[in-house]
Amino acid sequence: MLAVVATTLMGCIGPFADTVDEALQDTPGDYDECCMNAERPLLGKLAGTPITVVTAPDFPGFRVDAVVTTHQFDAATEKKVTWEKDGDGLIAPDDAHDYVLALVAGVPRADKSYPQTVITVGKGTAIYESTPLVDPSDGSRISSVILAVRVPAGQTVLLTAEDPAPGDPAVDLRTGRAVKFPADA
Repeated sequence: MLAVVATTLMGCIGPFADTVDEALQDTPGDYDECCMNAERPLLGKLAGTPITVVTAPDFPGFRVDAVVTTHQFDAATEKKVTWEKDGDGLIAPDDAHDYVLALVAGVPRADKSYPQTVITVGKGTAIYESTPLVDPSDGSRISSVILAVRVPAGQTVLLTAEDPAPGDPAVDLRTGRAVKFPADA
């Protein structure tokens, strides 16, 4: 009985919380992660368009390596990737939305904690928090992952570390530029 309680708590508040939460869904969503230990060529192939290499400063425990915005994934490549959050990937494309993708890579962190990311769409219309550099099957660290979010066309999409405050560093996932987290987000 104690093992069941411990497992449940790990899934509710521990490093597997995102995995357990998303595993209960059985339909595509607006946010997902794929391609553990991916590299830039896969990001470009999935998007079917050239990527932008990011030179923004590192966040605690991770960096944004490259970004790309596309209207539709390359169908053949998408069939070959594994969606890690709930296994269902993103909602199918339509004329009113884009896919914004970021290749996020781990960087050494002295405290060995799991880095967390926050993606904010528009003026806080959607917020996705995740611990992306963790293998959902066993909790081990991975070197990189592709974060994918479906957003209204033209909406600003920012990636920050957890609990962003006005003025904190962020990356604009459409342009790859370093920006400051706005006060009105």
